[in-house]
Amino acid sequence: SEANPDITFAKVDTEAEQELAGALGISSIPTLMVFRDNVLVYREAGALPAPALDSLITQVRELDMDELKAKIAEEEAASSAQA
Repeated sequence: SEANPDITFAKVDTEAEQELAGALGISSIPTLMVFRDNVLVYREAGALPAPALDSLITQVRELDMDELKAKIAEEEAASSAQA
């Protein structure tokens, strides 16, 4: 976190926060989740070595969030139309 002060790193106590853990679908500890602009963009059970975490951070920073949000909206609209 010291190398990336612009990122919020958080740890959830899944025993104390069972409702949150359930809502996020956490079934293994540790589970790494990355949110950007309130969108879950990465979820994986297990820890990452430092170089892989650095690579993930770079990839998340490079995401075109406008494009991603448009795609999510399209998928939600298609799901609603099929329901």
